[in-house]
Amino acid sequence: MYARIDTDELAGALYDEVSVLSVGDILLRRARQHPGRVLFRFLDEQGREEDVLTYGDAWRRSSVIAAELAGQGAAGDRIALFYPAGLDFIVAFLGCLLAGRIAVPLNLPSRRRVDRCQRILRDCGCRQVLTVAALEEGLRDILAVDADLPLAWLATDTLRDEAEVAAVLPPPADDRIAFLQYTSGSTSHPKGVMVSQRNITTNLRMMRNAWELDHRSNTVFWQPHHHDMGLILGQLLPIMLGNETVLMGPNTFVRQPLIWLDAISRYRAVLAGGPNFAYELAAQRWQPGRLEDCDLSSWRIALNGADVVRATTLERFAATFGPLGYRPATMLPCYGLAEATLFVSGGPVSELPRLRSIDARAAESERRVTDDLGGTGRIVVGCGLPSQEIDIAIVDPATGERLEADRLGEIWVSGATNALGYWQLPEQSAAIFAAEIADEPGCRYMRTGDIGFIGADDGQVYICGRMKDLLIVDGRNLHPEDVEYTIIESHPLIKPQSCAVFEDERGEQRRLVAVVEADRELKRALPDIEKVLRMQVRRAVSEEHGVAIADIVFIAPATLRKTTSGKVQRSLMKQLYQQDGLDLLQPVAVSDAV
Repeated sequence: MYARIDTDELAGALYDEVSVLSVGDILLRRARQHPGRVLFRFLDEQGREEDVLTYGDAWRRSSVIAAELAGQGAAGDRIALFYPAGLDFIVAFLGCLLAGRIAVPLNLPSRRRVDRCQRILRDCGCRQVLTVAALEEGLRDILAVDADLPLAWLATDTLRDEAEVAAVLPPPADDRIAFLQYTSGSTSHPKGVMVSQRNITTNLRMMRNAWELDHRSNTVFWQPHHHDMGLILGQLLPIMLGNETVLMGPNTFVRQPLIWLDAISRYRAVLAGGPNFAYELAAQRWQPGRLEDCDLSSWRIALNGADVVRATTLERFAATFGPLGYRPATMLPCYGLAEATLFVSGGPVSELPRLRSIDARAAESERRVTDDLGGTGRIVVGCGLPSQEIDIAIVDPATGERLEADRLGEIWVSGATNALGYWQLPEQSAAIFAAEIADEPGCRYMRTGDIGFIGADDGQVYICGRMKDLLIVDGRNLHPEDVEYTIIESHPLIKPQSCAVFEDERGEQRRLVAVVEADRELKRALPDIEKVLRMQVRRAVSEEHGVAIADIVFIAPATLRKTTSGKVQRSLMKQLYQQDGLDLLQPVAVSDAV
């Protein structure tokens, strides 16, 4: 059982009624109780405070936007949100919720993302775009869509911040759609996940209870606001908690990850986190003496999710930042996905992550998890206990049968946190969100597409990879994430999140291919070390996985295709490879193939 949480002055009504209150209702109550309390601080690229938003400001500004939206269109209209990193996005998003409009958070289009953005606008039937004045003209030019889909534009930062606005009645936490979270599109065209008001509130409550959070639990986040982790965890959870949260742009973190740690120290954050690569990057960029006054002792929960969690990363991060007050038990691996709103499993807090060394051969051939006591097995990290409000089943994807603990299968999730389905895709929605386990009729499950197991001894969820990305090499089932990690670990010049591994089925044999993105340092060194580097990569993969890489190609910096949440788009990289569309640094000679 989770501990009873000591909450603030809103404890009585707010926390008892949280199952029926929407985010807008919670914000209104907090704005009335403590309008001057800081909700968000936003840091610039140097880690300095650039903007501050109080609870009162958040309610007032979002109400102004809601009143403006109420004067045009109708409830249920889809509203696209294009915002740079900062605090303008969250008040626009809240304004959409208060007005009963369906928000569609989107990443700012770049040269490679214009088609994706246009496709989403057409898919959701968007009629209006919210942004800031500085970006409006440029966005109008590059986001021109079909003539039969005209767009109305509103620069929300130009609206008068009225002291009093017309009364806004926040919608209840029911099943009306709150926003569309377009999936990252790592294996297909993006699909709009329909997230309801009830989904949001349920998921926020699950996280609050699982991690024992309250209004004193300050947080620091850098994830993009158009991504489910950045939106739900970084920007909506603070409203439920009534805490103070520090935000920064994802580019700030990627360029200077130590600013993230400094912010945790300065603002005495209890909760902060990111994908596994965030911890790898921070440890890589550590410089002795850089954070002399940094004190990480307040950090109680270091969330690690959205990617495969690596035991070596946990060890490296703890060894690097232990002298600054970081504790290994702070690390809290977790699991979630947009189709479940966000959070599925993670916790309990203040316990060391669970590590298991399993027999890789048995897992690959028999889909059975057995402990490897010889020290040569594959180390997998537990992603915590499922929330008490959902059911997780491990299912044989071929037969639909529920599997027992310590058996590998597809992860299925049932509960009120599951989204309503995919926007205007009824057949796919039924297949994914209304699955039934064989011989267990009447209970709807959501198929995640992730492969994993439930630990027999600890009940934790262990994630092993994606079904669609599974590699079948010489009769063995391999997860590309594992091979990519081995390649990254094989040489210090190969950086995290810089590799894509896939199969090339052309010809008579299936060939394993690795595409490695070079940063500027590797690009300079490559002419001198290319031959040695290829040998090291091949040796490491052969020794670790027992398979041979037929082709290794190096591509130019910033050309590895990733989703908006930072995941490698393997299917797209495979397509580019087969079409000779990669920006190669060194053409691969035929004689290089094994």
